[in-house]
Amino acid sequence: MIVLIVDDQTQVVNGLFFGIDWAKIGVKEVLKAYNAYEARELLGSRPIDILLCDIEMPAESGLSLYQWTRDKNIDIECIFLTAHADFGYAKTAMQLGGFDYILQPARYETIEATIIKAMQKINLKNETKKYYAYGKLFQQNKEILLDNIIKDWIFLRKKDTARLCQDLKQIHVSLDPNDDVYLAAAEVFRMKESMESWRHGLLKFSIGNIVNELFAHYGQQVLVVQIEEERFLFIVYSPDRKLIDQEGVARQLNKLIEVYRAYYGCDLACYTGPKAGMPETSEQAALLLGMMQNNVSMTSKVFHLNDRAEQPPASNPIPNMRIWSKLLEQGDTEVVRDQAFESLNRLAVEGKINAAFLKRFYQQFMQMLYTTAETMDIRLERIFEDESSLEKGLNSYANVDDMKELIVYTTRFFRQFPDSQKEIKNQVDVVIQYIRDHIDQDIRRTDIAREVYLNPNYLSRLFKSETGMSLKEFIVIEKMKLAQAMLKSTKLPISIIAMKVGYANFSHFSQVYKKTWNVTPAEDRQ
Repeated sequence: MIVLIVDDQTQVVNGLFFGIDWAKIGVKEVLKAYNAYEARELLGSRPIDILLCDIEMPAESGLSLYQWTRDKNIDIECIFLTAHADFGYAKTAMQLGGFDYILQPARYETIEATIIKAMQKINLKNETKKYYAYGKLFQQNKEILLDNIIKDWIFLRKKDTARLCQDLKQIHVSLDPNDDVYLAAAEVFRMKESMESWRHGLLKFSIGNIVNELFAHYGQQVLVVQIEEERFLFIVYSPDRKLIDQEGVARQLNKLIEVYRAYYGCDLACYTGPKAGMPETSEQAALLLGMMQNNVSMTSKVFHLNDRAEQPPASNPIPNMRIWSKLLEQGDTEVVRDQAFESLNRLAVEGKINAAFLKRFYQQFMQMLYTTAETMDIRLERIFEDESSLEKGLNSYANVDDMKELIVYTTRFFRQFPDSQKEIKNQVDVVIQYIRDHIDQDIRRTDIAREVYLNPNYLSRLFKSETGMSLKEFIVIEKMKLAQAMLKSTKLPISIIAMKVGYANFSHFSQVYKKTWNVTPAEDRQ
């Protein structure tokens, strides 16, 4: 505790400072001030617990000083000292919230006893604040603690059911090792963009409120555990051991799906099983999450463990993607997209798509893309150049929607390449125009490829197949034709003509000119 004595009389301040056994009553430090101004300086610069203050002082009274501490929200207990037995002073002091009012002269023992009482009040107030903070912290972290306790139980496959129930009791969840419960897993998908911010806590809050309200009609409570951002596990239990039946669980889960579709515009799939004893919940939760993993077509309904069919064998035939590769090479990108979509949609309707199948589909599709890109001399890194597209390319086998996004992205990528003879001719015309516009420069193949968004090797093959000569030969011929025309129609020095067709080295220009026309530039001018 730190005490501040405020009095305009030095002998009063010194008397209190030296007359009271501060160490004995537990005061760590005693500060002194001789007017309200000095007191304000100390109160504004450091924490002080108790103010021992005279009421009547020049310039500003102790009552005014204490009012200032209230206005500044300084948490302090004030004991007023005064030599005047004026009830008006006492009344004002108490109205301001002062701790006590002592008439001077008073015995030091009396003042000590009052200070001890003020210290006890401060300690009680601090304890209350501490426990309030603990309670608030507990409420804020209860959901995190619940998630961690249940996830440890499920994923670490712990066998000590009594310890699980004991851990849950610590966060005020009363479950007994012999209790029966229902488990249900839920997954939210196709969320609207406006719900993006829900991923960080609000989605769990929303689902928790709705599912508890739905099951409360049956006298049930539901623990909601967030497994991943959009995946949850429900533990349905009855505090009075009167558990809902299996059909009732399915009805309420169907209502949950309807609520999310009607009010939030997104889909929900739920997975549940028969009632289970607490020791069996870890194994059943793993089965439910496995069902969730296999719902790659993101069907919105309630799935039940008892109704699950045998999973389609991993040998289900994958579409012939060699045809798609040829179509991409020919520029028929939309045909590839439509055929891939039709194939996935049909297999989903037939119930022939599970996680294993979709992973194989993804692997073969990616292999087909890389083979096609290699055939067309497209660098592989060009397909997934930025972080977003790379993420799409690496993680598109989680569900059918993600796979479709990958198909749309990649077919759009291949669409930029010529898809007909007319477009090929247009591309070549652009290349020729670029060469003529930059004839006075050292034209490089990479510069042209960048201009028309083509791979340099692919550009060379495309140009030669369309014109019958290599890109390099064409550039040289165009330069030499212009140089010959300028030699015969102007009087410009040969060195200037060489520069105008992009040759800084005169000797090199002469060699190329002679190789092209079988005469030197000087001979051709005569």
